[in-house]
Amino acid sequence: MKNFRLNIDGKEVFGIPGQTILEVARENDIFIPTLCYDERTKIYGSCGLCMTEVEGNPKLCKACATQIADGMIVRTNTNRVIESRKTNLELLLSNHVGDCRPPCVLACPANTDCQGYVGLIANGEYEEAIKLIKDKIPLPAAIGRVCPHPCEKECRRGLIDEPIAIQNLKRFAADADLMEDAWEPEIEEETGKSVGIIGGGPMGLSAAAFLRQMGHSVTVFEAMPKAGGMLRYGIPEYRLPKEVLDQEIELIERMGVNLITNTKIGVDIPFETVKQDFDAVLIGIGAWVSTGVGCPGEDSEGVIGGIDFLRKVVRNEYIDLGEKVAIVGGGNTAMDACRTAVRLGAKEVYNIYRRTKDEMPADMVEIVEAEEEGVIFKNLTNPAEVIADENGHVKQVKLQVMELGEPDASGRRRPVPVEGKFEYLDIDTMILAIGQAVDASMFEGLDKTRKNAIAYDPETFMTSIPGVFAGGDCGNDKISIAIEAIADARKSSYVIDAYLNGEDVKYEKPFVVERHDITERTFEDRERECRPVMSQLEAKERKENFTEVVDGYDEEQAVKEANRCLECGCHDYFECKLIDFANEYDVKPDRFAGDINKVEFEDDHPFIVRDPNKCILCGLCVRVCDEVMGVGALGLVHRGFDTVVKPTLEKPLAESGCISCGQCVSVCPTGALQERQSVAKEVPVETDITATTCAYCSVGCGLELESCGDMLIKANPDKEAPVNAGLACGKGKWGFDCSVLEGKLVDPMIKDGEGFRTTDYHEAFVMVAKKLEAAAAKYGKDAVAVAVSDRFTNEEAYAMKKLAGVMGAKTLCFNNRASGIAQVLGFDASPNTIDELLSTDVIVAAGFNFADNPVIGLKLKQAAEAGKEVYLINPAGYEQHMDFAKAVYTDNDLNALKQIAKTVIESGSAVQAAGYEDFAKSLENVKVADEIKAVAQAYISAKHSMIVFAQNLVTTEAAALIADIAVVSGHIGSPRNGILQVKAKNNSQGLVDMGIRAGAEAMDGVKALLVFGEDPVGAGMLDAEALEFMAVVDTHMTATAEAADVILPGTGFASTDGTFTNTERRLQPVEAAIEEDVIFNNWEIAAEIAHVYEVEFDFEDTYDISCEMEDVLPAYKYGELYEVYGGVLTPAEPQLVTVADAKFAEPLKCTDNLMNMIVERLPKPVR
Repeated sequence: MKNFRLNIDGKEVFGIPGQTILEVARENDIFIPTLCYDERTKIYGSCGLCMTEVEGNPKLCKACATQIADGMIVRTNTNRVIESRKTNLELLLSNHVGDCRPPCVLACPANTDCQGYVGLIANGEYEEAIKLIKDKIPLPAAIGRVCPHPCEKECRRGLIDEPIAIQNLKRFAADADLMEDAWEPEIEEETGKSVGIIGGGPMGLSAAAFLRQMGHSVTVFEAMPKAGGMLRYGIPEYRLPKEVLDQEIELIERMGVNLITNTKIGVDIPFETVKQDFDAVLIGIGAWVSTGVGCPGEDSEGVIGGIDFLRKVVRNEYIDLGEKVAIVGGGNTAMDACRTAVRLGAKEVYNIYRRTKDEMPADMVEIVEAEEEGVIFKNLTNPAEVIADENGHVKQVKLQVMELGEPDASGRRRPVPVEGKFEYLDIDTMILAIGQAVDASMFEGLDKTRKNAIAYDPETFMTSIPGVFAGGDCGNDKISIAIEAIADARKSSYVIDAYLNGEDVKYEKPFVVERHDITERTFEDRERECRPVMSQLEAKERKENFTEVVDGYDEEQAVKEANRCLECGCHDYFECKLIDFANEYDVKPDRFAGDINKVEFEDDHPFIVRDPNKCILCGLCVRVCDEVMGVGALGLVHRGFDTVVKPTLEKPLAESGCISCGQCVSVCPTGALQERQSVAKEVPVETDITATTCAYCSVGCGLELESCGDMLIKANPDKEAPVNAGLACGKGKWGFDCSVLEGKLVDPMIKDGEGFRTTDYHEAFVMVAKKLEAAAAKYGKDAVAVAVSDRFTNEEAYAMKKLAGVMGAKTLCFNNRASGIAQVLGFDASPNTIDELLSTDVIVAAGFNFADNPVIGLKLKQAAEAGKEVYLINPAGYEQHMDFAKAVYTDNDLNALKQIAKTVIESGSAVQAAGYEDFAKSLENVKVADEIKAVAQAYISAKHSMIVFAQNLVTTEAAALIADIAVVSGHIGSPRNGILQVKAKNNSQGLVDMGIRAGAEAMDGVKALLVFGEDPVGAGMLDAEALEFMAVVDTHMTATAEAADVILPGTGFASTDGTFTNTERRLQPVEAAIEEDVIFNNWEIAAEIAHVYEVEFDFEDTYDISCEMEDVLPAYKYGELYEVYGGVLTPAEPQLVTVADAKFAEPLKCTDNLMNMIVERLPKPVR
């Protein structure tokens, strides 16, 4: 077939006739946005984002639905296309009841992910919390003490009881970080660009940290003796200990920031020199000039600005306060001045404020504590005149009495003078803490504001001089709080970095969807629970010194407080395609504002969270559930504006036939379908993604584990994985974190009477080794056994088997059933591979349970849809919902398989392998039923035929008979001809390749047993009372562990590196995503026990184990990752066996507790 040549965005590309524009574009790395496309489903085209212009066509074309033509010219980013996409996005968003980010995050000037770090603290992930905080705030311990926390004012928890103590939790995380080896961000590769920053306050220091992380050389010039700005010289010690600030500044210096103090630009160094020496300059000098009240006499001696007063105190400069001090102002600076005056010994400290306490902008806690310390509040008064004595020193202040009038622009009631009403107050010092101004006189050539501050573009932070930027309090007449200055630092750093890279960038506030319908009634079912109370100094004690007043939360209080978070916002924000495209195309959905179709719904599924109000009706969930999974648990209900996605027959999702595979969640682009997480506190955070292999059934599906720190968040099927190609079952989707769920064992234990006592590892290891050694000495080495679970990696199992060799013990796996095909074919391995099912002609599934291996079941479905003949032969009682297959249900004996074998023999084309005569004779009396004969004839006559069976479902005799059938039919030993033996677990084949082939039968005569990861007691395979000693390594307290003498904590697949060998002999990688909360992992336990035997395993990590394995095991010496070892297996000398009467199916109970745990947790499909 001739390929078509076309041009997309100027790039000459080729495509196959029948392909769409979107398919060809993706093959050639040309991005076209879409929200409703999945290559596994039929074209739907509902989102309208993939519009393109095709030359010669007056209409825009949907790339997902338009087939290519030879010579076609396509443009994907014209103005017309972009406007179309923008309009379609705005239409989708106009009916999207989202809550992208929680109100706390939106309220923070620095856009700090408050919810993120609060949630991480709730989960005990303190290091991840500080990383998240420092992403926006390089001085978190300081800000965690002094920030007026606008985030808390918007916290919805306040609708129930009290807002979350976000500021205090920030401080907790920051203090914890400083007490350890403080976390430092990575520095990008050096850019060779330099930035000079003028001003070492919160703005300058933060910008220095951000720009240094970007790889730029940064120098900070600070006029004062020490950096810190207002944090050092404007905040008293009792609120912010300078030792804390020094530690945080030192961390910034350790990043490579050059800090030059005692250097005033314009005095010590000309501004012109700084401009010449650096590629960019950022001015962040703050506002250090105290403003007056404008009344007569305020220039008298003894009248001092609030900032000047606090700076003098910090620098230990002499101040003659006298006994009576008045502070004018209602903000935090005024409260700091009041409380500092008390600590300096003033006998009477007055606060003068023209409104009431309720209108004071200071934190209420500062006001309350000031009053506790003896500050006298003179509210509803305002200085009218400062009266001086004969020496020009203040002696009295005349106060105008005020009353409150109508609200002003700030929302506070306006203070109005009461005509003719005054008060007089005798004072020795008057401190004016009503405002600050900027001194920018040293920056000649820069445009200034009307108040002589620096003028700059609020979007680019560029001043009137190219390459010179400004932000924080020093510009645009905006005097604000430290967190706003830090916000400017973050934004300006982003712009400066772009400028240094030759780009012209403006800071734009990200678009988010917000909700404004949340009220007290929304949370009326929530229990009231107030904040933990932090310990602090009593007023009498604290007023005598500058010791920090508040101790901060301890760990228990912090975790408890963090758990009060209501988890607002969308938990899929960081993965939401809709919001990504909305920001890319600068949407303004308000122009389509109107009625919103709000849907009432029930959310009852244990793993899937549904919110149809976020749904954009892309139909992906419905189509994937139906077309890919063949379930049809979801559907589009109603028509037009009222259309909504609901479970079948509008039942609860768990009762709709849903098999809990999670495919609907994986494809949802908006968060309308999300994972219900198992962590202590669900929190939307950016995650690390680790590609690994599922540790449940033997298919070996590729998974992408999402984690944050040591917290497992979710798992998604890997679309690039060679086996599952984006498919997964409920076990893989939801069972990824079973090893770390509640009840996880973390300490070794020794049986003590009726219970267990916690011990240390040394005692446990020694007891295990000595007890096993004693049993071997008493009864012989065959009386000692090591059981190894087939859930472990090859590397873990190798270390365990090596330990058994050190001990002289036998090895077994209780989950292993004796191989029937090995009796016939000479090997215990599946001769053929999974994807051969898609290309063979006839498939007979003989002894197969869809629920155990859904991905193989889906492969059978795909084969049927491709026109292949699929048959199912199962005993009655093992019925399957496989509508695509022709099913035959038989008695639970071998008669049906014998009928197939006899039909093969009577066909005249039977292969007469060794043992043929006896085999044929054993079938002489078998009568063949018509429906079985039809299956057999289809199997025999096809060019390519395969049989699929589950090893631990069918009996050993049934498996042997299946192998007999394959051999005598000739359908064995070549591609698409043979058997797919489906083993029980993810690494059952790996254990066989390693030589661990025995099952429970090997327990005969065993008196002492070491069990790695199996629960044979729970499966009914082991009588623990027959043993004299048993030790168990596992993640949870299983029935076997309860019967053990020693228990050692085990780990799961998410915390280990290594390999699994799946049922088709494919070697697959396992990558650790987290570290579990135990000291030794599984293979290290084996090594430590060997150490007691005075044998050292020279393994540093699993790589060392794999190197040794390559030297001794052919399957690993010649095996390659992702590849099937040995290709299609051909039996060298097949031996037909005559089987005795037996059952067809007799399931072997699974001994993997983690498998049993997730099977138990998954809801059973309701058909």
